[in-house]
Amino acid sequence: MTTPRSPDACMNQLLGRLLDSVDALTEELTAEILSGEHSYAESTLLRPERLRSTVHDNLCTLLTAVRDGGGATNLDAPRAAGRLKAEQGIPVAALLHAFRLAGRFVWDRLLAMALDEDSTTWLLHRASDIWGIIDECSSAAAQAYRTALDEQARRYAASRSVMLTTLLDGTAENSAGAREIMRVLGFDRGPFLVVYAEVSDGSDPLPAVAEQLRAIDVVSEWAHRTGSLLGLLALVNANSADAVVGRVEEIACSRVGVSQPFTSAAGAPLARREAQLASLCLPLETSGVHVYGSSPVALLTAASPDVAAEVARTVFGPLLTLPAAERDVLLDTLEAWFATGGSTTRAAEHLFCHRNTVLYRLNRITELTERRTSSADSSAELYVALQAARLGTVAL
Repeated sequence: MTTPRSPDACMNQLLGRLLDSVDALTEELTAEILSGEHSYAESTLLRPERLRSTVHDNLCTLLTAVRDGGGATNLDAPRAAGRLKAEQGIPVAALLHAFRLAGRFVWDRLLAMALDEDSTTWLLHRASDIWGIIDECSSAAAQAYRTALDEQARRYAASRSVMLTTLLDGTAENSAGAREIMRVLGFDRGPFLVVYAEVSDGSDPLPAVAEQLRAIDVVSEWAHRTGSLLGLLALVNANSADAVVGRVEEIACSRVGVSQPFTSAAGAPLARREAQLASLCLPLETSGVHVYGSSPVALLTAASPDVAAEVARTVFGPLLTLPAAERDVLLDTLEAWFATGGSTTRAAEHLFCHRNTVLYRLNRITELTERRTSSADSSAELYVALQAARLGTVAL
């Protein structure tokens, strides 16, 4: 007498038959996907043979996982499908729809083959597991899709960063190459600006700067370099430069320099140099925005730091050797005096001290430096030396 086979054995036999005919099933499922999902049918990049190969591999994965129920599903094929669809630009919704079509296709074939009561009962009991396997595969494909998109975005950003750096460093092959970089980056019309932001502690020196500038209709491209953040900006017109400076100043967390406007790709390297020098026109360990050329003395100091340091040492002389507290009081007083246009009264108000105290400190500076603030030449020398000290070109 023949021993009745268990439902598991019967269904495993049926699943084996499906796996044996997987090539024919692949053709059917591929045709269903092409007719049911327009993104696949309309894609010019996903060749039919590549789609068939992907369908074949995933169909084998689904059928094998259902047959082996309970074991770990091999997700290599779904992940490969997700990466492929991301590379080909097929929407993730279309990818997931294709997996739903595949799930329904497998389910329909199993229903058609479950002709006896035992097989039907087995199929109903396994329905949750089967659809769980299908969901696991589609989820793996979606995750791989998102990962591939993230990788594409990083490569795209890195490529644009390299192009921008090449343009601003002046290392493009020729002027035509520089113009092509500008075109690819989307900077077809000027005027343009370059922004240089100092990065000292790894934090973002200009948080959400691209969005902030977009709000005032200014397109920008940014690249991180060691110790700095560089930006190329396309202005609406020459008059919008002030609006840019104002918006950048609102978010600046470090020293930020802005170039003078320029109108062609050839001017980009000089503008980058201008922006970098402009950032050095601000005191160390401060935040703010400085426009190139807005303070000629500070620019001179930043452009020639060694010479500026020598001037400061020569002019201040013994003043620099005083104890830090005394030295800083004298320098602060001198700075306040210059800032108030040489008014001892207003300098005293600024420093919260008596006018005679300011006079005493100015006289003390004269004793140490042999330079009087009442003399135009001496006053100019003291101002340059003070700028050098404030900008960090001479150690205090």
